[in-house]
Amino acid sequence: MASNYQYNRLSKDDAALLLVDHQSGLISVVQDFEPSEFKNNVLAVAACGQYFNLPTILTTSFEDGPNGPLVPELKEMFPKAPYIARPGNINAWDNEDFVNAVKKTGRKQLIIAGVVTEVCVAFRSFGD
Repeated sequence: MASNYQYNRLSKDDAALLLVDHQSGLISVVQDFEPSEFKNNVLAVAACGQYFNLPTILTTSFEDGPNGPLVPELKEMFPKAPYIARPGNINAWDNEDFVNAVKKTGRKQLIIAGVVTEVCVAFRSFGD
């Protein structure tokens, strides 16, 4: 069975960077890396997005609770980026403001970085 899928190389002209739930409380539960190492990796991904001038969206979930605030360095790196604080949505794609911000970029290639990827970034749920 032939596939109609065509690979398109990642392009800085069609990519957007989505930084999902990089919050102090969530980073502390990471087990694969030391929290400081994980945070440095996140900041490195963010620096790549900054270098290539990618539209970037920052979002958090339950930041007033145990998830804690967004890593402050990200706000400093992207002071003009849309910042969506999701008060009750675990999955970012369930939040209308987040989805609209992503659509507004007009980009089709999404570079998504998150802490709890099984939930927070896994269910991309809007059209092409």
